[in-house]
Amino acid sequence: MPSRRSHSKSRLGCFQCKKRRVKCDEKVPCCGNCAKQKITCNYAGASASHLLLCRSTYTNDQNSLDADGWSSSDSIGSSVSSPFFFSITASTKGDPLSTTSPSSLNPLHISSNLIARNCQFTSDLYMHDLELMHHYSTQTYRTLSDARELQEIWQTIVPKVALNHRFLMHGLLALSAFHLVRLNSADNVRIVYMEIARRHQVLSLCSFRPETDNITTLNCDAVFAFSGILSVIAFASSQCTEIEQGMTPVEEVLQAFGLIRGVSEILRTSWDWIGKGQLAPLVQNMGTRIADSVPPDVRAALDHLDEINNDNLDSEAKSVYYSAIHELRVSFEKLCSKCEQVRTALAWSSAVSPAFIALLKSRQPIALVILAHYCVILRRLDGCWWLTGWSARLVEEIYRSLDASWQPSIRWPVKVIGLAG
Repeated sequence: MPSRRSHSKSRLGCFQCKKRRVKCDEKVPCCGNCAKQKITCNYAGASASHLLLCRSTYTNDQNSLDADGWSSSDSIGSSVSSPFFFSITASTKGDPLSTTSPSSLNPLHISSNLIARNCQFTSDLYMHDLELMHHYSTQTYRTLSDARELQEIWQTIVPKVALNHRFLMHGLLALSAFHLVRLNSADNVRIVYMEIARRHQVLSLCSFRPETDNITTLNCDAVFAFSGILSVIAFASSQCTEIEQGMTPVEEVLQAFGLIRGVSEILRTSWDWIGKGQLAPLVQNMGTRIADSVPPDVRAALDHLDEINNDNLDSEAKSVYYSAIHELRVSFEKLCSKCEQVRTALAWSSAVSPAFIALLKSRQPIALVILAHYCVILRRLDGCWWLTGWSARLVEEIYRSLDASWQPSIRWPVKVIGLAG
């Protein structure tokens, strides 16, 4: 009887050849049999690069492999689909876990096949955005609070939350870009970062609006964090573009107040959720307000505001002004008590009534005088890049817009801020 013709086993054949029980030549991306039949060729879910890796690591000693109890059904090519997997081979009897030397692989051949099979992939690696996130996580986050524990939240937790909420991620990147605009002096560099900042600002607002219609436990942290970012961006954008053409400093600050107040109103129903979540420290009271900590000159200036308001003949407006002056006193007490500075400085805009904002918009003298005194609080944060110069610009405009009989009423803020008047 003639001896049986020897042949090599096909352990990495395609599904179709195995089903038909015919030998597969294991060509990729389509074996010879499937090419002749003009049918789809599938290799057990493994990528071409993985198939090449497995083929290169098999030894010629199939008897040794079978002798160690490894059947064809145990082929790693049929169970592992990772293209970065170094297959295990029984190169020595009794040592089935011996790994193949990397020198037996051809990385250039493998890489070229991988590229050929996946040429439809597109790059989503945006270097400017990576630069912005790096800058935010190493520099910008520090400017959002003067309290170390809150800085850590802005640095680590908020970016993690942003991974699941595009509007927040765009907000962080926009803020970082505005910061880079402020830090760079070269006009060509500033223009590039300004364009990037505006792009992310628009994208953040477009994707944020739908979220405000349905605030839940799943998105309340992101909405709250974005409200803080939005408040800073409102001031920062004007810092970077100087003053928007056609808008006065008072109009600019009213626009910023509107953003801060709008988001605060939206979040009013979800404070309990936020207070129990991972951003809870951002809404908790940072320090105790001490009335006696306010310096004599501040107390005297606030008392003078009350005296001016007492002469007001409009009883309804008098009540509105009294409330605004009271909230201003509270803000000064918190600042002087070493409470968290940034949050305290912005809190007044949310604490005053809508009626006071309306009086400011109509440029009522007492309302402008109260705003000028608030500028002293902004002056305390003049070292913060997104608030630098705000107090001086506001007071200058208020002084020019007041009648000569009202200008002495803001003598104290003019002196503290360092303006001639």
